[in-house]
Amino acid sequence: MATITIDRISKSFGSVQALKGVSFDAKNGEFVVIVGPSGAGKSTTLNCIAGVEYPEMGTILIDDQDVTLMPPQDRDVAMVFENYALYPQMSVRENLAFPLRSPKYRVDEDEITKRIERVSGLLGIDVLLHRLPRQLSQGQRQRVSLGRALVRDPKVYLFDEPISHLDAKLRNAMRRELKLIRASLSQTTIYVTHDYLEALSLADRVVVLFKGEVLQFDQKEKIYNLPAAMEVGQLFGDPPMMFFEGKADENDSFVSNDRAFSLSNSGISGEVPVGTEVVLGLRPTEVNLVPEGKGQVKGKVYSVQNQFDHQLITIKAQNSLFDVVAAQDVSLSEGDKAWVNIPNEVCYFFNKETHKVIGSK
Repeated sequence: MATITIDRISKSFGSVQALKGVSFDAKNGEFVVIVGPSGAGKSTTLNCIAGVEYPEMGTILIDDQDVTLMPPQDRDVAMVFENYALYPQMSVRENLAFPLRSPKYRVDEDEITKRIERVSGLLGIDVLLHRLPRQLSQGQRQRVSLGRALVRDPKVYLFDEPISHLDAKLRNAMRRELKLIRASLSQTTIYVTHDYLEALSLADRVVVLFKGEVLQFDQKEKIYNLPAAMEVGQLFGDPPMMFFEGKADENDSFVSNDRAFSLSNSGISGEVPVGTEVVLGLRPTEVNLVPEGKGQVKGKVYSVQNQFDHQLITIKAQNSLFDVVAAQDVSLSEGDKAWVNIPNEVCYFFNKETHKVIGSK
């Protein structure tokens, strides 16, 4: 096991600054997941930890040792790539054994056999050891790629979106398997993904990266329930968080800019001066359809999407669109009148300029 400390690292590629003072840490045996959209700097961060890239500023420590400029082979880390990185001419067994036979490790053959048996059993690929990569399915190849890292028994595991290219069904299955594998790992692990479900399923703590900056680093429950910025709220949730621009008025209310609705006793005016422009964030799963006259929002049904176990109903009020997750037995069609209730306790308010959260829930 090992501790990892990332202290204000920055990295540029030409005129593009990929990382801007990124800082976070991982404790002994901790599973930290880095989440962010494409171009956020996730893989660049992982490459800097692995030694594939070197930061221009900042420090990387593994077990309190400065490895910022250390060659990758001296860091005792194992990295799993998205693209498998398997040797096509080698069998599964040979692919698993290859890193152990390198001049760096020179593990004896009896130990190699033991490690291959242990890892192949853990990953459910023990019956595939004689096959070549081209004879495997995508999911099986991904397991072999994971196995190449797991046989190493390093201080640190680094996973770079290992299942992102799989189709939805395979990805769900691999997420389940990774959860089981994660429970058997004692090594410190940094895992990169753009999928918030992977983060919530696997992580002890989550780093949210956006345009090369850390927006939030916290326990996964807090990341979801107490997003520190609009981008965090949008990344965590399906359907994603909705946003509405408005102002705080003298009656302790939030009033949307298009006058589609207002929220009395929202508490927003206690956090910002009256008249300040703010952004209201709402999750479609936390607002609800109510009988006529019972909610704050009156509109018409814009669209109805059947999601089999629920419906996603979009209500249009003035210029605003409200997505509401409703039960299957709710009977509404396009053009019908509808009312939406917004409980104050599900409201998130953000600074319009900085996108940072205002106050706390």
